[in-house]
Amino acid sequence: KLGRWGGRLLSYLLPRYRKVALENLECAFGNEKSKAEIKKIAIESFENLGLFGVELIRIPKMGQRVRDYVVIQNEENIFRALRAGRGAVIIVSHFGNWEWMAAISGVRMREAGIPIYAVARRLGNPFLYRYVVEQLRGATGLKTVDKRGAAREVMKLLEQNAIVCILVDQHERLGSVPVPYFAREAWTTALPAVLAVKKGAAVIPAFAFRRKNKPTLVEAGSPFPVINTGDPERDLVENTKQYVQAIEAVVRK
Repeated sequence: KLGRWGGRLLSYLLPRYRKVALENLECAFGNEKSKAEIKKIAIESFENLGLFGVELIRIPKMGQRVRDYVVIQNEENIFRALRAGRGAVIIVSHFGNWEWMAAISGVRMREAGIPIYAVARRLGNPFLYRYVVEQLRGATGLKTVDKRGAAREVMKLLEQNAIVCILVDQHERLGSVPVPYFAREAWTTALPAVLAVKKGAAVIPAFAFRRKNKPTLVEAGSPFPVINTGDPERDLVENTKQYVQAIEAVVRK
């Protein structure tokens, strides 16, 4: 209740972000949903942010009882991909509680003896960066690769058959390609596509779904097929496009 009310309060204290949310939803669903439905989704999105904030500070309390809070489904898709010896790229997004997904992933892969890393940009707030990226993620076994100059480091990790998690739902200026997202052009990192085409790494989507009165469900999808058109630039676009379409499908649902 605290999280939901806190998120709802944020929606009123941050009118600029509320306006952006409403405009984005209108663009995505304007032909499908009423104004009232769109407003309801926007408010619930802020409530979700409030829930995330409360859940974030609870991660240290999860301790050895992490499976009381989060469970993984279809993890065999990841283990099967690793048998090829070329590592695995997990594409993730800011959906549900991505930090709880990071926590269970770090714990599970540490149990299996598999190194797992996440590419992360350095947050502007150094305290928040140390708390979230270094302290919370590091304590569960998930290590961090700085986003600046990450490509070379990630390729080395995949050669060691490691798992690398990459957020793909953020606007990128460098190393990006334009792909459609809810009918608009979104400049998206091409790094997962580069790793799939050039290094043969499996690219697998993962999402965290909240469930009422049940642990959060982290679901690993099947590896994406690698698209080879014969045109290297087009390959990056077409492969990245299918990753973003997978995110859009889940967000839409």
